[in-house]
Amino acid sequence: MPAVPALLAGQADFMKLIAIVVAAASAAFLALSQGQANALPLFVPVSGFVLAAILWLARDISIFLRIFMGMYALGYLLIAAANTLASYGLVPQTLAALVPPAFMATASVCFAGLVFGVSFIPVVRTITNLADPYFYSIRSGEENFSWFGRLFRSEGRAAVAMVAAIIATNFVQVGLNIKFNLWYRDLFDALQNKNADAFWYQIWWVFIPLLVFWIIFQLLDFTIDTIFRIRWRQWLTESYFSRWLDRSTHYKMGVAGQNADNPDQRISVDVAAFISSTMTLSTQMMAQLATLVSFTVLLWGLSDGFTFPGTAVVIPGLLVWVAVAYSLVGTILTHLIGRPLIRLDFLQEKFEANFRFSLARLREYGEQVALLRGADAEKANLRGGFAQVITNVIDILKRRLKIEGFRFSWQQMSVAFPYLFMGPYFFLDRITLGQLQQGAQAFGQVNASLSFFISAYTTLAAYKATIDRLVTFEDAMGRAEVIGTVPPHIERKTAPENALVIRDLRVDLPHGVRIVEIDRLDLRAGEPVLVNGPSGSGKSTLFRALAGIWPYGSGEVDVPEGRSVMLLPQRPYIPQGNLRAAISYPAVAGAYDDAAIRAVLIAVGLPALVNRLDDDDNWGQRLSGGEQQRLAIARALLAKPDWLLLDEASSALDEKSERVLYEAIAAALPDTTIVSIGHRSTLAAFHDRRIDLQPMDDGVARPVDLAREPVPVG
Repeated sequence: MPAVPALLAGQADFMKLIAIVVAAASAAFLALSQGQANALPLFVPVSGFVLAAILWLARDISIFLRIFMGMYALGYLLIAAANTLASYGLVPQTLAALVPPAFMATASVCFAGLVFGVSFIPVVRTITNLADPYFYSIRSGEENFSWFGRLFRSEGRAAVAMVAAIIATNFVQVGLNIKFNLWYRDLFDALQNKNADAFWYQIWWVFIPLLVFWIIFQLLDFTIDTIFRIRWRQWLTESYFSRWLDRSTHYKMGVAGQNADNPDQRISVDVAAFISSTMTLSTQMMAQLATLVSFTVLLWGLSDGFTFPGTAVVIPGLLVWVAVAYSLVGTILTHLIGRPLIRLDFLQEKFEANFRFSLARLREYGEQVALLRGADAEKANLRGGFAQVITNVIDILKRRLKIEGFRFSWQQMSVAFPYLFMGPYFFLDRITLGQLQQGAQAFGQVNASLSFFISAYTTLAAYKATIDRLVTFEDAMGRAEVIGTVPPHIERKTAPENALVIRDLRVDLPHGVRIVEIDRLDLRAGEPVLVNGPSGSGKSTLFRALAGIWPYGSGEVDVPEGRSVMLLPQRPYIPQGNLRAAISYPAVAGAYDDAAIRAVLIAVGLPALVNRLDDDDNWGQRLSGGEQQRLAIARALLAKPDWLLLDEASSALDEKSERVLYEAIAAALPDTTIVSIGHRSTLAAFHDRRIDLQPMDDGVARPVDLAREPVPVG
């Protein structure tokens, strides 16, 4: 993956370039503001130098957070430039009202500094560790929505561009909210003054254009956000299931006892929830910050000089402090009430998934349950599993009732607060009706921004549970991936010998108990071998070591170069779908022509299926155990491996059918070497060599070559 480090270096260099541009622009703003009557406030260019330093230091933080910082830098440059041009009278009068106040440039610097600060918080780092790999993806961006992907050379660059666009549209919507607030003031002033011309002007020439822009940017934000979430989910889902399946990680997780519960849910449900919550919460927090700063300034100006009710004490920006205190108390109380939700949401996901798995497993083993008359036992198990679901749901409901009851009450109480403090000034004619409405609306915006934690608490609790589930899943995969890579471990090598050679092999169980020792064993090409031994002696585990998936132990397995090894277990895996795909597995459907598939079906004794290749069914349940084993042999006849390991792969068949299958293998695969595990004496006729895996006094099984003779049953 040499391109990824190069991409990382490129991203860091880009942040350095942005820092240099911001520093140079700030120097220009500072120079241009000298000697001007309406000069750009000094704090704007000074804050620009601070922003440049922050951007330089931020070159190694999360790329997801750097996108936000880059957009804040762009916002600073645009706002500072617009105010500089306005100070020179270069902005047309018709557009002057649209220029954001200069303090918003410095606010952008504060936001960038806040993002840089939170990047060091552990939970934020956990989130960005999950999110960042997508933005570094070098996969072509044309796979989905190619009309968009062609604009970029990689999926990662397309992702960065889309997040930047989403941030930009949110900034525009915050700006439009400010304009709507000013419209409230002017509209109600027109009503108070009974000025019909001003009233209709505000309706037709202010409100309607603002409404059109609002709708356009809402739709634009929705479209880009939806496309982005689809692309991200596809990439992250594929990344997870590829990692889970590659190098037999899913198998190692189960063998090692590190199998995170319900990986299917973590890949399908938790990934979607993580992406949705990450984008929703991050963009909402960004918009709430911008809203907070913008409306705090408006609210401060409106309530500057107000006295605290019932006293003569003047408190500058009184309503701002009231909003801060109100939301702070609400936030603390909400957290205290809702803290248990995080654990309850985590358990709910687990209990729901366990219940679904029980139902799916019952469907898979329906015949066995019916034969054993196990319906009552299964109903009891299902009731127990569902009881956990319901009990936890009730606990969540109780907790959410407390949170929602508090939240609704707190929100409704906040409606009266601005009127309580501003009403007396309206009756004293110190403020107009428009200013009263503007102040109430601004107070609501500030309080909503400060109370974001309250309104989003249940979402944050579920989000934390989702993050925990994905992190534990990644940790489990990481531990499984290491198994079999750190010495001592079983090495599988290619060698020039015309034999599958086992050297100094030690096969262990996951907890370290040794079960098989082989100093040297050659399985020569063209020599069929039968392996037998008592149950539990390690025969199947030995075969898995030969196939390269058993990670515990040490030693070496040499496979002739360019030769293939295929293992057929006692219970074959048959994927859902059409029969053609089930027979072709693990090759893709279409890898073999229909004539070849029909021929092998007839050869293994499944002639009734030759005309059902296009039938979709759950063949793992539709076919009997013996038919499933026949189908597995049919796969081997198509694949033509050089070594075929049969782990009791015909145990569900009668002796006559088993003989037919072995004869079919011998006829169709004359160049394939058969190595079988079996207990039936009739199998000896199809093998030239017998190896007995015999447990010794120390409990470790070792191979003993035997003469060709019937194998004792058992």
